[in-house]
Amino acid sequence: MDTLERADELFEAGDFDTAGDLYRRVLATDPDHVHALAQHAYLTLLSNRLPAAERLLRRVLHLDPRHGRALRHLADTLWRADKFAELAGLLPEVVEGALSATPEQLRSFAGRTPYEISGPATTRIPFAAESPLPMIEASLNGAPPALFFLDTGALFALNDDYAARLGIPTYGHTTGRTLYGEHPNLQGRVDRLTLGALTIEQVPVHTIPDEIRLTAPDGRQTQGAIGTSVLARFLSTIDYPGRALVLRRNSRNSQDSRDVRAAVQAGQAGHSAPLWFLGDHFLLSHGTVNHLDRMVFFVDTGGGDIGFTAPRSTLEAAGIAVPADGGPHPVTAGRVTLGTAVRHDVPGLAGVFPEWFEHGFGFRIGGLPTHEFFRPYALTFDFAGMRILMDTPGE
Repeated sequence: MDTLERADELFEAGDFDTAGDLYRRVLATDPDHVHALAQHAYLTLLSNRLPAAERLLRRVLHLDPRHGRALRHLADTLWRADKFAELAGLLPEVVEGALSATPEQLRSFAGRTPYEISGPATTRIPFAAESPLPMIEASLNGAPPALFFLDTGALFALNDDYAARLGIPTYGHTTGRTLYGEHPNLQGRVDRLTLGALTIEQVPVHTIPDEIRLTAPDGRQTQGAIGTSVLARFLSTIDYPGRALVLRRNSRNSQDSRDVRAAVQAGQAGHSAPLWFLGDHFLLSHGTVNHLDRMVFFVDTGGGDIGFTAPRSTLEAAGIAVPADGGPHPVTAGRVTLGTAVRHDVPGLAGVFPEWFEHGFGFRIGGLPTHEFFRPYALTFDFAGMRILMDTPGE
């Protein structure tokens, strides 16, 4: 097996670091090798190094202007870098995958600065409820506060009826895929999102069906989701034991953020796991289930009352019984890890992992830890250091 074949094999298995070393070895002798260059660019984007990823992807497209995956990855790069005018021009060329944006929506930001943040360096927003998911209050465009659930498997989203009541302008739609099936997502813009003492101006948003809604113990219903497109703007902590969302500004340079990273380096931060950023909002890491080897996990906190789900292939290989009919079925995973964090007897659900997700990105995604797995932890997403930190009070 030659170097490139071995690199591809390791990439498909989720061994990104070793695969990256081998792709760079190929490029050292053949700098214009399109496949190795595109894979190197993909890994750079997964590591959230946006300027480098953009430079590499533009080089791929110079060599092969119709490289479908490079076009999609460049779109993801421009989206995360807030280069909306360039992205509006590129989107009609993107045929692989689906970005949650439309050219009309992106052009509506002309003359505006997306995600303009003002407020204190650190803001702590108490949970209004923590079951079936953490919920917080937020205000849009000066309207009275409403309830939103936290979900790293989502973007910033509003229920259709709530967006209509607030008069949120929309600019076309894309197609969303959830457990509720496929549905149109209207694409819009929120002028002002207020989270505690923080204000974020000019925020892209999309709508979700009204049935995607949670009810808090006090009877109030959520009006949407606060997802990765907002959380990635901060050093964000979903503090389950402390019942709060903590947002730290300037995550690479602030003193609070430096203190968090120093604690990690000193071994004082509990547990940690690597973090990769896929597409426009998917978060990935490494984990295991039962006796199986390490694999790529999708880190999605929005799974309600379960702690783990996975493709049928993972569950069967892990010795977890799955009904033949393939429908939703409660299961228990004896041991699930995420990085150095270990949970035992994790409640799970078979039959809900989207089939397209397992092999839809060039590598296999083997599982999904979710809400119940994370409840013992103050769960921090460090998008500058690309680590997930999991602290447990008293450990």
